[in-house]
Amino acid sequence: GLISRDGIDFVWCSYKKYIQARESEYVQWNEKSGGDCQESSDDESLEDDVCPYTSFQGRIGGFKGMWVLDERLGDGIKVLCRYSQRKVNLPMRSFLSFSDECEKMGIHLKESDFDDLYDTVDVCSWDKRPKEGRLSLRTIQILEYRGVNIEFFKKCADDGTKWLSRLHEDSNALLEHVSKRHIAMISRDLRNNLNDVFDDDLLFRMACVKMEKSEPVYAQKILQLVRKEADAMRKKGRYPLKKCKQLRLIPDHTQLLEEGEAFIAVGYASGKSSIIKDIEKSDYALAMRSPAYFGGDLVKLKLVNRKTLRLRAAHQVKVNGSFFLSKTCSVYDETDDDPYRFFDDLNVGLVISSRGGRSAADMMSGGDFDGDEAWVCWNTDLCKLVQDHPAQDTSTPEFVVDKARQEKILACRVSLKQRAEFALHYRYHQTQLGKLSTTLDSAMDRFGVDSPESIIIATQAFLQVDHPYKLCEIKQDHDHDLVEVYHESPHWLGKRINRGSYISEKALGVLYDYVQSKIDAVVTVCDDKDKTATRLNTHIMSIINAATQKSLHDSVMRRQLSELQNKMRLAIADFYSEHKKFKEAITDDGEDAVNMTMEWMKCQYRYWRKNLVDCEDGEDAKNLASAILYEETWRKSVESSFQGEHKMFAWHVARDRLLRIIGDAVQKSTGIGVAPTLLREHEKILYHRRGGYIS
Repeated sequence: GLISRDGIDFVWCSYKKYIQARESEYVQWNEKSGGDCQESSDDESLEDDVCPYTSFQGRIGGFKGMWVLDERLGDGIKVLCRYSQRKVNLPMRSFLSFSDECEKMGIHLKESDFDDLYDTVDVCSWDKRPKEGRLSLRTIQILEYRGVNIEFFKKCADDGTKWLSRLHEDSNALLEHVSKRHIAMISRDLRNNLNDVFDDDLLFRMACVKMEKSEPVYAQKILQLVRKEADAMRKKGRYPLKKCKQLRLIPDHTQLLEEGEAFIAVGYASGKSSIIKDIEKSDYALAMRSPAYFGGDLVKLKLVNRKTLRLRAAHQVKVNGSFFLSKTCSVYDETDDDPYRFFDDLNVGLVISSRGGRSAADMMSGGDFDGDEAWVCWNTDLCKLVQDHPAQDTSTPEFVVDKARQEKILACRVSLKQRAEFALHYRYHQTQLGKLSTTLDSAMDRFGVDSPESIIIATQAFLQVDHPYKLCEIKQDHDHDLVEVYHESPHWLGKRINRGSYISEKALGVLYDYVQSKIDAVVTVCDDKDKTATRLNTHIMSIINAATQKSLHDSVMRRQLSELQNKMRLAIADFYSEHKKFKEAITDDGEDAVNMTMEWMKCQYRYWRKNLVDCEDGEDAKNLASAILYEETWRKSVESSFQGEHKMFAWHVARDRLLRIIGDAVQKSTGIGVAPTLLREHEKILYHRRGGYIS
């Protein structure tokens, strides 16, 4: 859909008021709970009444999808929607033709059917910046089918293992990675009202204060991260790929793009010249939606640069203005409008031609322009390797499913029972889709992409996505053809329940084994005890050393130190004993047991925080208690089997104080700035001030 400048600014201002109201509510809640965070919003982007973004995904009444700024709509709040965006039949007063459509359908509206809440905008997300694109299992399968050789994939895998090495060796690379993960976590926790300090990311905090990698818990955390990222990269095929992004699909309503052409907007508004130059130099781009089912779901598009678009627009305006005054690009265009303005204003997105009998979005596994994202790559080497292939024809009878009766009911007249039934059905629908997707992975590996066996499964998976009331299952007639898929899966998927496995010789199988040896080498270096000798943090230990020096001439201090050390030892032993009893009482190892264990641990940490740290008088005394707890926890871990998560006891109980000690010491040594660590409540304030993200 399209939205005018006044329209998107109006939505933006309303969005700002909502964010600021949430911030105000949080400050009030914080004051009641005894907190000290009373900052008001002063973020520049929130103070500006002009929307800094050019598109958003969300809902306007019963319409769902993308709305993209087009300055040519002129003054006033104007919104244009496509028919495909209409997902729910809501009685909207702002929808001018709704009453007429209902009359044609035999539905007679009453005044009670209308509700002001139907004429509202629900912003799901602003398109602020493009996401990084990577390879995936299905992407690799289809690329291999379309002609990409194993050597190209190995280069990507090599880049991935080099990245893992950088996480361990380069502090800046580590901080950048954990910062992105932390921002996502903050966003998730705020949406889910998770305010617990124990849900925080300790590795991120440690990286922020530039902790020495020799610190035992920090070294362990880094190794755990490297192992986790390596495992995920190999199992999911998430190998890095240069010149690749995840972008929203946007139709070209200006008609400047010819059939099969596309325009990539990445970083234009932010002025990232390197990205712009890369795109301008590229002749083609590959695009594919996820999930993909057929070999033709990967489309190759001819890229058009800004200079070409500007020339086409000038020619179009000249022709329309001089000779064919009645010829316009769309229903609202004036004869002197410059259609290039739409492209020049756009910040982020993949604009696809709307010419021809079938849109490129539909060729990508039945995609549309209602918020769908596509994996987009303009890597010249990869584009040259990919062979042309026709898109799957999804207009044939086997791909057509009539809408269920429930989908045609006017939303305002649906009962609560029907809504609950839909939610339950949708859950089962998602489970079935996951089973079909896994089966399709195996079929593509054994029989090949677009083989008759794979087409059988791909067709049902394709239909399952858009038809929640129709349960798509593989017919029993095909069981004989797929018996091998049901009983054996490729080794790169891992052994499934009631399934055997075979060694796959396809690209994913070769990569799986190739990367394993690379990962083993990286992890071995990270875990090399000779090269990574650990020692306690010097800044934390300096607190204890200063107190020890003072105790030499102060008997009271000497007695306090001894009492604190004994208190911490007893507390650690008590915690370890209680934890052992708790683990023995838990016989199950499922998700419920894991959640129960986490809640028990949090209760323990709160209890010990109160009795070991917060009970001390004054900041210095609390810092000293935290430092002694840190030393005694490490001592216990060396002397006994108090290993793994247990040796993090001090960090879970007093992480904020330990991090502050380190952060203050580091900043004091440099003589500039303030320590970068933040309390959780401070961070939430900053999150709101930046309109939902931390820059």
